[in-house]
Amino acid sequence: MPIICLFGPDASGKSTLARALVEELRRRGLKARSSWMRGTHTLASLIARLLSRLDALKGTDNPYYRIAIPKSLRRLWQLLEFSSALPVVLFRFVIPSALGYWVVADRYVTDLVAWVSITTRDRDYVRRWEARFLLALASRARVKVYVTAALEELIKRRGANARFLSEQMEVYERIAPIVGAKKLDTTNKGADDSLREVLSLLNAMGAPS
Repeated sequence: MPIICLFGPDASGKSTLARALVEELRRRGLKARSSWMRGTHTLASLIARLLSRLDALKGTDNPYYRIAIPKSLRRLWQLLEFSSALPVVLFRFVIPSALGYWVVADRYVTDLVAWVSITTRDRDYVRRWEARFLLALASRARVKVYVTAALEELIKRRGANARFLSEQMEVYERIAPIVGAKKLDTTNKGADDSLREVLSLLNAMGAPS
């Protein structure tokens, strides 16, 4: 599929790179758009808002809604997250790519797998059937790039929770080889340098120049 899958921890530079890639693809005369997906979607998002009102479920596992899913509800929540995200995957990525658009994925199903793994505290989530399905879908993207940086640099850029970022990086390091992604370390790279690296991968796949 003509999808450029950029994934990785917060503040790694995915959004800046995605915007630059869309501009370059359009310069080449291609139909291009940027799409992204966050962690919790639609039905799961609505239920998370309701759960956030319950003192028993308050926590920091899900930083969007400040909730913690009990272990007894973990599997149910994982399936809810998966089913809630399917329409997003279909309408923002699969259908546009089928219509001839080059879709630059700022966040994609790889990020969803990492998100669910972290927020449900299930380090083996990547082995679940739905995670394997999503990662198999990601592997069909034309180009897969794991965008990352040193933890200290990510904290400096984002000012985010060091523990959460560290957990993100741990999961992404497991996901990257599964989908066959190239690693792009932006610690000491400017936006132009990162763009050139991804374009070299794109050109190697025979994209029009």
